[in-house]
Amino acid sequence: MNAEDEKVRPEEGADEPSGEPQGAGVSDQETETAADPSAPVEEDWREMYLRVQADLQNMRKRMDQDVEARVQLRMEALLHDLIRVADYMEAALGSVPQAVREAKQADSFLAGMEAIRHALESVMQGHGMVFLAPGPDQAFDPDEHEAVETLSDDTLESPRLELLNRGYRIGRRILRPAQVRLLQPGDGK
Repeated sequence: MNAEDEKVRPEEGADEPSGEPQGAGVSDQETETAADPSAPVEEDWREMYLRVQADLQNMRKRMDQDVEARVQLRMEALLHDLIRVADYMEAALGSVPQAVREAKQADSFLAGMEAIRHALESVMQGHGMVFLAPGPDQAFDPDEHEAVETLSDDTLESPRLELLNRGYRIGRRILRPAQVRLLQPGDGK
């Protein structure tokens, strides 16, 4: 063999054609990727699209919750104002002197005032307001009642509540606790 033959002849084990088709040791996915170079780019775009869709849904949920919270706050502000009007109505009806109640013309006036009070309470209840007016035998609940005064009474065997001003609740939120006088049994001395 001469020197030229050695140069042309490939070294052993180096890129010799074998009997296997080219790419036989490569997986199908790799050949598809090699054949279609846009596949990884499409997958990246798909993931980005899904992330944007999820972000959009989350933003919509947050906006809906924000709008609902704002509506709730405005509703509570309006109901607080109606509570003040209801207090004035109760005070007005409670302060009508007995002589006026017995007058002939007082019947229609008092009936009109009662109708206004009833309509106001209906509006409040229609918007989900619950009145808190504990009875005398009801147990004191610090979540719903505010003890304005505590008195001792020797004639009582168990604690009693005396309602001073009713309270108001909407849903789980207390707008104003019921103001009560707590009457405790005396110690018998």
